[in-house]
This record gives sequence, C-alpha cells and structure tokens, in this order.
Amino acid sequence: MGSQYKDLNNNASNKSPQFGIMFDIDGVLLRGKTPIPQASESLKSLLDETGTRFAVPAVFCTNGFGLREVKAATLSEKLGVEVNPDQIVMSQNPLEMFHEYHDKWCLVSGPEHDGGSVKVAESLGFQKILTIEDVRKAYPYLDWVDRARWPKETVDDDDSFPTIEAVVLLGEPVRWETNLQLILDVLLTNGKPNRPGEMNQRTHLPVLAVNMDLLWMAKAQTPRFGHGAFLVCLENLYKKITGSDLEYTALIGKPSEVTYEYSQKLIEEIATSMNITELTTVYAIGDNPLTDIYGANMFNKFLQRKRKDIAFKKEEIKKQMEKQLTRSPVMPRAKRNGISDRSAKKAIRLAADNHIALHGDITNVRGVNRCTSILVCTGVYKAPEPGTEEAEADVDHGHRDLPYTAEMTKADYIVEDVKNAIDTIFRVEKWKPLYG
Repeated sequence: MGSQYKDLNNNASNKSPQFGIMFDIDGVLLRGKTPIPQASESLKSLLDETGTRFAVPAVFCTNGFGLREVKAATLSEKLGVEVNPDQIVMSQNPLEMFHEYHDKWCLVSGPEHDGGSVKVAESLGFQKILTIEDVRKAYPYLDWVDRARWPKETVDDDDSFPTIEAVVLLGEPVRWETNLQLILDVLLTNGKPNRPGEMNQRTHLPVLAVNMDLLWMAKAQTPRFGHGAFLVCLENLYKKITGSDLEYTALIGKPSEVTYEYSQKLIEEIATSMNITELTTVYAIGDNPLTDIYGANMFNKFLQRKRKDIAFKKEEIKKQMEKQLTRSPVMPRAKRNGISDRSAKKAIRLAADNHIALHGDITNVRGVNRCTSILVCTGVYKAPEPGTEEAEADVDHGHRDLPYTAEMTKADYIVEDVKNAIDTIFRVEKWKPLYG
C-alpha cells in the first residue's frame, strides 16, 4: 500500500474503527472482470497489520447475480485481497429470510451463469424449484416465438406437472420473449398454464423480484440493460393484458430497504467477530445514483426514524418504571435513611436503564445510526464537464414502485473513484490505516 494514506489527517489514529463500508462492485471495483485502477490499493488500505485480514468491517453488496463463493473468488483473484464469501451480499441473498416460500412450488426465472438459477435458488433455501425450461417441456405449445423450437410431432401436456404457487425472478434471462410469455401464462392461470387465462383478473400469484437496475456498467462505453429492464417489460405487458398493475410480494436488491437492512446486520456481525463494540456509521460507495445512492439515502432515513422511535420507546419505559418505583416502599425507605429525593430518582432512572439494557426487544441506540452515501464517477454516473453545473436527472430510470425524487439521488459525497472515496472516509473518521 502506498504512503499517501498516512497523512490524511494529523489527528488520525488506528484505534478500533466505529464505521463500516458497503461497496458496490460493478462500476466501483470492477468493470466486467477488469479491476478499476487503484481499486486493489484502496482495499488493501482496509487490512490489518499483517495484510491478511480486514481491519475495517466491509461487505460487498451487488445487484449482480450468482453464488457468494464465486463472487468472493473473483474479487480475491482480481483485486489481490482475500474476500470471504460471508462478506458478499448478492442481490438475491435477502430471499433467505422468506421462509414461507421455501417449501412452495416456485417458478424461478434468471440467468444460467455462475452456478445457474437452480443452484442459486437452492442456496437460498428454496426446495421445490421449477424452471422456465421445465414449464416448456410440460406444456410444449406455450413457447411459440421461435419456429425452430416448435414440437416436431403432436405431444400432450403433462397434467401431473405441479401447480406453480409463486414466481421468483432472480435476474435477466437470455431468452426474454420465452420468459416473458411463460411467466405471464403462469400469472394469468394461477399456476396451471394449460388452462384458459383470466385476462381481467385483479389478483395473481406471489411475485418475488430481485435486482431493479434498469442499467448497469460493464466493459462497454455505455450502460447495458439490467433486470430492471426485463421487469419494465413484464409489468407493462401484464397491465396491457389485464388492465391492472403487476403487484410484487417483495422487491429485493438495491435500492430496496430490506437489502440495506440485511447488509447492515451482516456488517454488525462482522464487527462483532472483530471485537468491535461500537459501530455507528456505514458508508455506502456506489456508481449509480438511482440504485446505490437512492437506496443508501432511503436507508439513512429509515435509521433516523428508527433511532427516534427507540429513544421515544425507552423514555416511555423509564417514565412507567419511575411511576411504579415512586409508588413503591422504596422512596419512603430512602427518605428514612437520609437519601435525598434527587439521589433516589437518579437511582430509579439507573435501574430503568439497566432494565432496558437487559431486554432484547429494545434495540441498542449505540448501533449503526447513519448511512453515508458516496458516489464515484467510474461507472454509470459521469461527472459534469468542467465549468458546467451538474444536471439533475430528467428521466427516471428507477423502478416503478420507488418514485424518483432529486433529493434521494443526491450523494453526501461525489468523488472521482474508490480511492478518493476511501480517502474521504479516513479523513472524516480520523482513522489511519494499519497496513503498509
């Protein structure tokens, strides 16, 4: 690691960090599988004295598809820093928490690279997995776009094929027209697509969708379609056919709040394993204002509301305990023993504090209470030309269910690249790297 990290602040120290970092991957650390300049050097500044383990709690949160193990191995190889699979948050990982669907017959749609949709779904806990190809084989006359795939002879539908109970959309498929057609068939027939569909239906099977990115940055000079583009097609086709909006049971991946909550808990678990007792701020570094920054800002608002709610709840508990203890024999006994009312009340509030600390249903306000957003210019976002003002987005590329507001896409910091992002964090936190 270069020495430029050493003099960021004269008051910098290498005490235990009270912050964690949430990295986006595509456009921040990698373009495709090519490292972004200085990404490796920046990650090494987060290591301990031995250069083998992270000294700062860090997770890598991507809207990309695949297995944690594969993504961790890729990052380790390309960036020269050992990344553990437990530090990876793929877009679909929060689906691990949706246990009520793990034992239902789920139609899974998505890519086939990095382990394939079936292996990814299995890694999340799903036990009854059906693929688009399974549906094609069971009902050969559904997929009618590509003539080369038409049945060569008369075949019957498989009436023993399970009734589909939910649809899980893990990422953009290769054959969009096939997936769009068959997913709509399943939704319009309540899971039995060889029956006539209900074109004016008002409800449909549960739909769990992962990754809302309309665009993402790979090796091309302009962004590529993401799963959000596929969802736009599906939503509009469903509404055009039925006259009703497609309703999601869950939307997972950035900028959804559940993804940031999941990442926060992971960072806190990592911090605990590193014997870090206080973690107050999470920095979210991303390249897309409409996903990374929107999500980080939305999560920060959630943390502020949560902190206020917890403080209010604690104060209410204290007041109730004070009333109960004041009416008890404790106060008269304290007076007989020469203890002032002020000292007795102070003791009562201390007892209330201890009571709250022992109850697990009251969240500790010393936990993460802020999410700070940092936008880099190496991916989807491009900085304005010198001498020109930054233009606000005049087209909303975000998801239909997350309305665009300029405020939510404004980052706390805009920097050139991930190195400058790390420098900014060290300066704000007055923290000095240990490695190098």
